[in-house]
This record gives sequence, C-alpha cells and structure tokens, in this order.
Amino acid sequence: MTRGALVLCGSGEFTRAMAEVDRAILADIGSRHVRVAIVPTAAGLEDTPRSWVEMGTAHFASLGAEATGIMVLNRGDAEDPRHSAAIADADWIYFSGGKPGHLIETLSGTAFWSAVLARHRAGAVLAGASAGAMMLGSRTFYFPDGVGAAGVPRRVAVRDALGLLPGILVAPHFDAFPVERWRAWANSWPEGHRMLGIDEDTAIVERADGWIVGGRGRAMVFRSLDDHDVHPTGARFDGIHVVDAART
Repeated sequence: MTRGALVLCGSGEFTRAMAEVDRAILADIGSRHVRVAIVPTAAGLEDTPRSWVEMGTAHFASLGAEATGIMVLNRGDAEDPRHSAAIADADWIYFSGGKPGHLIETLSGTAFWSAVLARHRAGAVLAGASAGAMMLGSRTFYFPDGVGAAGVPRRVAVRDALGLLPGILVAPHFDAFPVERWRAWANSWPEGHRMLGIDEDTAIVERADGWIVGGRGRAMVFRSLDDHDVHPTGARFDGIHVVDAART
C-alpha cells in the first residue's frame, strides 16, 4: 500500500482512550519527527475549533509527535492556498469531530481537500473521528435540525459524503444509542450501502491485509440491522475497500 493508512475513530480523539492506537500508528510511520495536522473543520460552526487543536497538540506531544492546527473552518478557508501549503509535509492529517454536514459542504471540491488527498496518496495517514469518519463514506447521516440537549439528533437524513469508502455509511458513537434508535433511523439507510458502526473510544486502522480494531469497543459491518458481523478490539477484518484517492 503506497498511500497512507486510513483511520476511522468512533469518538475519543486526542484522549487517553486512543493513546495506544495512536502510539502504534506513530510507530508505523517510523519517522523520528512525526508531523500531525489537526483539522477541526467539523466544528467550524461551533466555538470549539481551538479547543480541538489544543487537545490534539497536547495529546500528540505526550506521544512524541508534533501537532499543528490547520484552521480550515469554511469554504473560504478551504480555498486558501496557505492551508494547503501547511499540510505539504504532514505525516498524519486528522479531522476531529463536529457536524458532518458542515464538514462535507466545506471540503467537497476544494483545493484543500485535493491537497489532503494528494498528501494521503504520497503516504500520509488520513484519520477522521466522529464526523471526520462519517465524511469518508460514500453517503453519510447528517442532522438537519441539530442535536438535542441529550445529544440525540432531532432528525436524521442522508446525503453524499466524500466517497473514499464506496458503498459504506459510517456510524460512529454506535454504542451511545440504543438499537431502537438505529431501527428508527434505518428508514434513511441508502439502498446498496452497508453501515459501518464504530463504538465510542474505538478506532479501525487500515493495514495492508485489512483492518484492525483498537480501543475499548467494537466495529460492526451491517448488511441490515439483523444481518451483521461484529469485530471486537484486536480483531482483523476485511471487505471495506478504499477507492483510489486520485479518482475522488
């Protein structure tokens, strides 16, 4: 695999829950001076982007890597050549959580997303947590009416995503919602897609021979809610294919 690995995280980015997973990825990168780009685009409509960068910077410093925030928060930022230049030597590009709809609308078809894909083709790890993972499927859930006080979306709809995982709908925070919620949202499930559920504080990391699950929970591949495979932490699985980034 000449391009970098993909990493999808159900939640817990930049916390102790992901330290072991991230330490192993850094070891795989192998450089003595790993450069990580933290991109908080998904939080661009919130007041938390700098908090995500601060968390990421501290987290990776504790693991011996240097992290820098890339403040691409809207489409204007995503067309600014300075941001594309800022990731030109990144070994790992990490999109943190927030709103998947805003993230996709901000990045789709922009110079910055093209630069991300180019760097990924050149070998950089590309990671997304929560909304950052959701954008990587060919379709994604999004929440047009926002999220209620209990953290539950008021309404769930589906839209095109950025398409690195064809035929896949990514569902992070999977264990945070009861099965009844997923059954209610199944009406939005696009035809011809499998759903990739990833528990909180859990990640799947692409390897040459498939994917490995890390963290505290599980990854699940659903053909339907009643027909699925469960992969606990430490398990390897395949069947989730990555499209050639040159064609996205």
